Amino acid sequence: MHASPDHALSVVLAGEAVVLLGERALYWPARQRLVIADLHLGKSHVFRQAGIAVPSGATQEDLRRLDSLVGLTQARAVWIVGDLLHGPAERAAWRDAWMAWRQGQGSLDVAVIAGNHDRALDPEALGVRQLGSACADGPFLFRHAPGPDPQGRHVIAGHVHPKARVPGVKRAWPVFWLRPAETVLPAFSDFTGGWMVDVGAGDALAACVEGTVVPLPGLPA
Repeated sequence: MHASPDHALSVVLAGEAVVLLGERALYWPARQRLVIADLHLGKSHVFRQAGIAVPSGATQEDLRRLDSLVGLTQARAVWIVGDLLHGPAERAAWRDAWMAWRQGQGSLDVAVIAGNHDRALDPEALGVRQLGSACADGPFLFRHAPGPDPQGRHVIAGHVHPKARVPGVKRAWPVFWLRPAETVLPAFSDFTGGWMVDVGAGDALAACVEGTVVPLPGLPA
């Protein structure tokens, strides 16, 4: 993988080396796998149908970033830990954009953990594999919602769209929320809200600021 030092941060989770990427994705070199959360395809379409004026093009920009990350990491797989969709998977511009991206990725394995917004997910129609509500691999348990694993594996999840403030900067930014037994990924989509993290003992944060990873105080070197 080739990335500038500011755009990637190497950490060890449950004994495994992983890379946190400033574009809000985790890369697991041992599996050549890119892991993201909360893509929320179709969210802007749902809002516009409800009469809420939102900018168009959000899906295309998210897929452009994802395409760039696949190329950067040379990933063989992309796993989405919940909320690939945001609502009904009806025919709309977002779906055309997704299918064009998917078809352009050839043999890339794209797999999805079911999230709370994925009730309308048709894996075959969207060219993805469905992994169920959770999937264990190595020391990790991949699922959508955070929470402890009874088997003691390190959970990698999404769902809460964690954010935090960066010292010296007024606005809040998406963060990787690293806890002793779980890592919560930032929402990959630009078109999402966020939840301000309540940092507990042993927690650490790494902020994603305009494509750059910013380790916040308390993150181990």
